[in-house]
Amino acid sequence: MLKHDTDVTEMLTMRPAIPGFLLGHGAAGAGLVLMGYLLAYLIRFEALLGHWSTPYVLTVVVSVMVMVLLTVRKEEGMLSFGRAFGLSLLAGFLVRLGYNAFMLLLFHVIRPDLADAYVGLVVQQAEEAMAAFNMIEWPDIAEMVEESTRYSLTLTGQLGDACASLIWLAFVAAIVSLILRRKPRDGGGFRG
Repeated sequence: MLKHDTDVTEMLTMRPAIPGFLLGHGAAGAGLVLMGYLLAYLIRFEALLGHWSTPYVLTVVVSVMVMVLLTVRKEEGMLSFGRAFGLSLLAGFLVRLGYNAFMLLLFHVIRPDLADAYVGLVVQQAEEAMAAFNMIEWPDIAEMVEESTRYSLTLTGQLGDACASLIWLAFVAAIVSLILRRKPRDGGGFRG
């Protein structure tokens, strides 16, 4: 724990850029996401595309971001928005990699024969969504969905998915960082 008389520049030189516990928290979160999807797959294959997945991943991501930032605040006594944003974005990205690891593990190691069934499920859900919104069926929409889903199951597709996830992760990280940032101690007053 830092003393009250330590100045800001001294505190900045004492801290590591990426705390060691961040990688552990990120790996644990990625493991939770991977296990959640594995459990869904074991219960029912169709559950992979269920409504549970987005809230589940978001909950794990936010939880890990909060744990990392609260630990940094406690250890360093301060946390700027920029540092909070960077650390929470990295933590969230590591957690989100659990999903990509699951997809690669399932469709390239455990059950490569299920790729066609998964693609068929995605195409079916896309067609149902279009019908629900009374959208005119475009002649090549099923083909496009099938092609993009097959590509998404490749290593390159999963790397692209992981990079694209940085967009929504940045939004979440900004909100969490705004809430959990903390200014350096100035000798008094309430600090939340």
